[in-house]
Order: sequence, then C-alpha cells, then structure tokens
Amino acid sequence: MPHLCVIDANASWIRSLADGMPEDWSVANFKVFHPLWLPNGLKDLPHLFRRHRTGPRSEETLIATPGWRRFNTLSAHLTAMFLKELSKPSDEETVVLFTFPFYSELAKIVRKKFPRARLAYWAHDAFAYYAFPEGFVEYHEDRLVPLCDARFAMAPLLVEDYARRYPDHPFGLLHDAVASNFLTERHGSLPRDIEKIRQSGRLIVGCIGQINHTYDWDLLEAAATANPATQFVFIGNLFEEGEITNRIRRYFELGNVHWLGRVDHERLPDYLRGFDICLNPLAVSDHNHRRDPLRIYDYLTTDAPILSTDLDGVRMHRDFVEIIPDPAEFISRLSHTPDRLPESQLEARCNYISGNTWQERALEFVAKIESLPEHSRGPLK
Repeated sequence: MPHLCVIDANASWIRSLADGMPEDWSVANFKVFHPLWLPNGLKDLPHLFRRHRTGPRSEETLIATPGWRRFNTLSAHLTAMFLKELSKPSDEETVVLFTFPFYSELAKIVRKKFPRARLAYWAHDAFAYYAFPEGFVEYHEDRLVPLCDARFAMAPLLVEDYARRYPDHPFGLLHDAVASNFLTERHGSLPRDIEKIRQSGRLIVGCIGQINHTYDWDLLEAAATANPATQFVFIGNLFEEGEITNRIRRYFELGNVHWLGRVDHERLPDYLRGFDICLNPLAVSDHNHRRDPLRIYDYLTTDAPILSTDLDGVRMHRDFVEIIPDPAEFISRLSHTPDRLPESQLEARCNYISGNTWQERALEFVAKIESLPEHSRGPLK
C-alpha cells in the first residue's frame, strides 16, 4: 500500500488534501508545534509523540519541537526520530510531503536515512511574504527544493516565481479545493448567532477565513460606513499583529459589523447559508496575488453571489465570481440585496466546484508522483 507522510499537517487544508487521498493509500499526518503553542495547551501533553488512529487508513502524531528558526537542526533530528513508518518493505513506496520551507534540514535527514522515500514540497502560500527573518525562506528553499522529487505551488504567479528561481526544478500547480461535505450539507438549520442577525431582515454580507493585515481594511471601513443598514459578518481567527489588530478590533465595534470568532470548518456550511453575499476582501498586493483564497471554494458551494477584489488567484473563477476593481463600485454593490442567481448559472457553478474537491486535488498529486521516473527507490505500487 502506498504511504503518504505529511510534515506538517497543522493547517486544515493540508489535512483535507491528505484525507482526500485514494483508498489504496495510507496516511500519516504529523502536527508539529512549539510546546507553548500546542492547540489545546496542557491538555495535549499526554498525547505528545504518540500516534493515534484518525481513520481506517490514517493516523496522526503530535510533535513538540524547540523551534525551527533558532533550533532548526535540533528540531529536525527530534522530528526524524518519529518517522519510523518511512521504513517500508522494498515493494512499497512512501511519499513525504513537506509543507514549509524550514523543513530543509529534516528533508536532508530523511533523504539520507530513508533513500527509498520520495520527497515532495507544497508551497501552499507565498512564504516569502511571511514575517520570517530576511533571507530565511530563500535559504531553506534553496536547500529543500533540490532534494525533492516533486514540487507544487498553489497559485500561478508562485509557479512563475519558482520557475525563475529554480529553472532545473519545475513546480506544478496544486490549487486549494473544497471539502466534499460542503457539497452535501446544504440544507441544515442556521446556527443561533447567524439566525439572530438574520432576524433584522437586513442584507448580510459574510466573510470567512483567517483575519489579519492581508484584508483591505480601508475598503471594509468605507463599506460599513457607507452602508449602515448592511450587516457585515466575519468568521475566523483574529491574528495578533500589533497596531493593525487594534484597528481591526475597532472596526468590529461598529454597530453593523459582527465578528463571530472561530468556527470549526465542518460547521461552516451552516453559516454560509446565512450569507446574502459572500465576500473576499483581500487587499490587492504582491502577496495576495500569489494566493489561492480557500474561502472562494467554500463560497462556490452556496447559492449566494460572490464579490472579490481583483486578484490574480481569483481570476480563474471569474465565470462564477464578480471581480470588482473599483472601490466605489465595490461599496455600492454591498448596499442592496442581490437578485437570485439564474438556475442555469447555479447549475454550472455546482458542476464547477464539484470538480474542485480535495479528492480531485489528491488525484492530481498522485498522478504527478506516479509520473516520476523510476529509479533505485522503486516505482509506486
């Protein structure tokens, strides 16, 4: 049985890709955290470094390391100690998927310790724009990329960036996708908090996803001020980023703005049903042009119109997403309840998103792995 090992699977969309793997694959997800940042705090301590089953063919291991910036080598060796499942019988193949550039030292260890394993790297965001020390991402990618047998990026401009940096190590596109349950769970009851907002009878403009500096806060503030009757609903974690976070909190205090906090991903379909308009308010920037907004895929499972700022990563959905470059027009569109979309458009939209599930992405990943040249490590079964 082919085996996928994911390092790390901290993010829900990465776990979604792993969960979408074909049934003849087994999966081992590794969640890697600093001890102070464990998801459930002290409750996670008894579960550290222990594997537990998450499905009939999947398992998960929670690992704590001293950190990948200052203690990269130590963290790499500590993590490698728990990768025993990479030592598979000679007639089976293991694929190790790295999801951050700072795993370059770990990849070096894996390559040496488990020479039969195939290594892959998925740049699921434009890491060069993260708040890492200058040169940190480039340093590690320069070491990780040549070690990998397959490389993926999630946005077209990212693929172009990597083509310039690594002409001898091509990257393929591996877009975000939607969880299949979003396609089937479309008729449940509204959660109480969104139902309470709907009782006002006013237009609800909703946005889901991580809340941080990458949103166009000038646009959002102007929209809420210009449309006091419109109810703006935000669902997601608020990242602490200093002054910009203070600005966001002040925005959330406006009378027609509602921040509902984090909601478990599997519950989002119930909340999405409460939106009259789905919003993608990312600011136009070099970073955001190199993203593939996950929220767009989730929005496409609804019957609501989708409005977005003009970003390269959204343009591939232009048949189903209203991209509005002009801020004044954007704000105006949020002033009134839109007409219901034609049934023909909704049917086309449903067919489109049905072909963009994580199961489809996993098949694309597997096809790339299976297309790799056979070598001394043996072919995939």
